[in-house]
Amino acid sequence: MGKSLRKIILLFVILGTSFFAFRFTPLASFATVDRLLFFVGLVKNEWWGAAAFILIYGVACVVAIPGSVLTITGGVIFGLWPGTLYNLAGANLGAALAFLMARFLGRDFIAGLIKGKKLATFDEQVGKSGFATIFRLRLIPLVPFNGLNFGAGFSSVRFGDYLLASVFGMIPGCFIYTYFADSLLNGISEASRAAFLNLALAGALLIGLSFLPAILQKGNWFASRKGKS
Repeated sequence: MGKSLRKIILLFVILGTSFFAFRFTPLASFATVDRLLFFVGLVKNEWWGAAAFILIYGVACVVAIPGSVLTITGGVIFGLWPGTLYNLAGANLGAALAFLMARFLGRDFIAGLIKGKKLATFDEQVGKSGFATIFRLRLIPLVPFNGLNFGAGFSSVRFGDYLLASVFGMIPGCFIYTYFADSLLNGISEASRAAFLNLALAGALLIGLSFLPAILQKGNWFASRKGKS
């Protein structure tokens, strides 16, 4: 058995074990919004509370726990602006860790698998346009967060391009999802007209975010056409 094959088997064993543990064992109860809200609420006012949340967020991404669960927790516990900052830090920490895990344990096997095939040419093109590709994909809410983290690690995208694109590409989504969670809490606790208007606005922003990559792509097309004329 080759070294690259052993490494990718190890990767899938880690992911499979994590999935099983957080779905079918008592650990599953700790991956719920209620449990996370309870724990983060307890440590919120500790000097290390924010750092603990960011670390939990990062590790959770590596074991493939949905980032949306952590983002909602951050928005509800910390509020809009601190919650956005902590969610952004945690999401990027998790994205970086997952990328590095996939890169060191899976990239060699994938590169060998596609060598000499058309996919190798596509992979090379993705690597050259790594920042733009990752940035646009980060703006699309329907693209699975953890799937993109590991998929980028398997590809030839440079880590620097991936990290920079993730930081900037996650800002709109982190803000909107945190705003949604914060507005939802205010809507439940206050039941005021303003709170529900904020909740409706958050929902509209979530929908609008999904169209942002298409708008950017159209803007690039018009700019290129103008340059040729």
